Amino acid sequence: MKIIKQLTVLFLVINLINSCTKRETSYALENVSAPTDVKAVFDISQDDSGDVVVTPTAVGATLFKVYFGEVEDETPVEVSPGDSAEYTYGEGEFTLRIVAVGLTGLTSELSKIVNISFAAPTDLQLGIAISTTNPLEISVTPTATNATVFDIYYGDVEDEEPTTIMAGETAIHVYAETGDYTVRVVARGAGAATVESSEVITISGGTNPMALPITFDDPAVNYAFETFNGASYGVVDNPDLSGANTEATKVGAITNSGNNFEGGAFNLGTPVDFSGDNKTITMKFWSNIAVPVLMKFEGGVNGERENEVVVNHGGTGWEDLSFDFAVDAVKSFIDGSQGVGEPFVPTGQYATIVIFVDGPGTTAGTFYIDNIEQPGGGAVALLELPITFDDSTVDYAFGTFNGASYEVVDNPDLSGANTTASKVGAITNSGNNFEGGAFNLDTPVDFSGDDKTITMKFWSNTAVPILLKFEGGVNGERQNEVVANHGGTGWEILSFNFAVDAIKSFIDGSQGVGEPFVPTGQYATMVIFVDGPGTTAGTFYMDDIEQITPMNPLALPITFDDPLVTYDFGTFNGASYEVVDNPDLSGANSVASKVGAITNSGNNFEGGAFTLDTAVDFSGSNKTITMKFWSNVPTPVLLKFEGGVNGERQNEVVANHGGTGWENISFDFAVDATKSFIDGSQGVGEPFVPTGQYAVMVIFVDGPGTTAGTFYMDDITQQ
Repeated sequence: MKIIKQLTVLFLVINLINSCTKRETSYALENVSAPTDVKAVFDISQDDSGDVVVTPTAVGATLFKVYFGEVEDETPVEVSPGDSAEYTYGEGEFTLRIVAVGLTGLTSELSKIVNISFAAPTDLQLGIAISTTNPLEISVTPTATNATVFDIYYGDVEDEEPTTIMAGETAIHVYAETGDYTVRVVARGAGAATVESSEVITISGGTNPMALPITFDDPAVNYAFETFNGASYGVVDNPDLSGANTEATKVGAITNSGNNFEGGAFNLGTPVDFSGDNKTITMKFWSNIAVPVLMKFEGGVNGERENEVVVNHGGTGWEDLSFDFAVDAVKSFIDGSQGVGEPFVPTGQYATIVIFVDGPGTTAGTFYIDNIEQPGGGAVALLELPITFDDSTVDYAFGTFNGASYEVVDNPDLSGANTTASKVGAITNSGNNFEGGAFNLDTPVDFSGDDKTITMKFWSNTAVPILLKFEGGVNGERQNEVVANHGGTGWEILSFNFAVDAIKSFIDGSQGVGEPFVPTGQYATMVIFVDGPGTTAGTFYMDDIEQITPMNPLALPITFDDPLVTYDFGTFNGASYEVVDNPDLSGANSVASKVGAITNSGNNFEGGAFTLDTAVDFSGSNKTITMKFWSNVPTPVLLKFEGGVNGERQNEVVANHGGTGWENISFDFAVDATKSFIDGSQGVGEPFVPTGQYAVMVIFVDGPGTTAGTFYMDDITQQ
């Protein structure tokens, strides 16, 4: 008998901060109770050894005591949460007992009968039943002579891992959609022999009517979406827990095949009512490319006119889209009648919602939708990351202290890292020490994964340190903080890396304050100090507070503006490079943004190369690369592709710059590309049309010449 892992100790600290200057603290243990929902995962070796593995679980347990029930006056095996214990049984029937111990010593117990037999199981009965309250749910209660555990396969996913239960237990499973499924059960004992049986069941689907909000998570609703013009659809697990949709829930998946006007329609059991002031529909939408999304209302209950709104998605994964039918709606095409495209404010009821992804275009791919809803008059949405200050259904409450004040205002400075006319949070410091405020989040920030970086757009006209602190650990996790310095240049993007830079915060004078600390739990309170220990007064602005994975891949388009991309450009033959602010807001590039600066020293064939994380793909029709390029002298610019993923031939195109500052230059690899020099092989300079993938993009400014100076590039895009 042995313990699989060592016991870990959980310390719970509950800290209530009333003043950052006085450090007055009070403590209380709340909701003191015994552990609940005691369960055990039980597995047995099929080698006639009698070896078993038991993994206990419970809510609120800090320790488990496992009694295997084979001997009298047994000393229990102590197991930490998440760990397992092993034991070797002889043949017979035994009572396995698990005692879950809570933080205060209160306990709860679970007892299970364990039947250990080295004979093969027989007489297997599956015991499958479909729920009378949820038509997508089944229960499986298998029985068999000489069986110790049962492996259950529900038949709704490929390469399915079984659900294992002990004899006498019941397993519950909810299917995502209707259909016929083969449920297979394998009965296992302590010997190598098993017995199995299968049964085909029919899941007939939901019974509740389709109505807003459409969440895709109610198993009693059939989320049918009737597609047309080549589109297909299914309900799937959220494939990307990031951006505006970090929840592991079901979502709708729309796949476009590349035709015009592909889409689908929800036929609602409860119509959408536009008779009141609530004329906005919101939707979470995922795409990895920028694309217009058209939402259209048909099926007017009293013959109301069809109407639609188009909203543009930025291609950044999960984004919140808002369709304002009070402001942006236009009449839809019906039968050629007059007025198509004219402004129209719906005031009736509509039973059909139609969605087009790039309706008139031919964009192919899979897109995801979730949480389609009609917000009410008050704040109803959750306060959670990302915090954008733009959702009228969210109460962006920020509790201030020590003299600070706060309000949500229009962005006062459309420049730098925040050029969008949107709402932002305004923090005003009066000049005291440790002024700040806190967001109490409805959805805690989860640091259990790799995404331990928080980014924030922040405005200040003076250099100042910003401290971001996490409190309110859901399971008593230690408070922690990171400081990022703002340069005082207006809107800047600040990055707080809690995987690298976090330290323990002051709580009650306990040891460890200031020591490195990597948070791995969940936190419900996010505190922000502007020049915490200092006395800097003034008004500062914040926007777009979000949790991100530390770095993004280097891929086209290359904009030089993403703080999470490393825009490495390996230079050679004397050239140098850096990322700088756009020095000339004119011509083809009048935006205040970051650009790449290449400085030639006057040698032949100076240049540099981007090694791309995502290769440029020339297998389709998009064989043109465009670039904004700045020079004050006429000069040829050579763009060369190397690093063929499958050994494709190197190739290049030369475009001439006129020397007038920022110009748009275009490299057409379908027409102008030629073979590049590699090793003296034949064909250098011959026409060549690339059809493969290339991971290295090389740029020469006046390659064979000796032009010296600094040149700038921006917005390198494939079209």
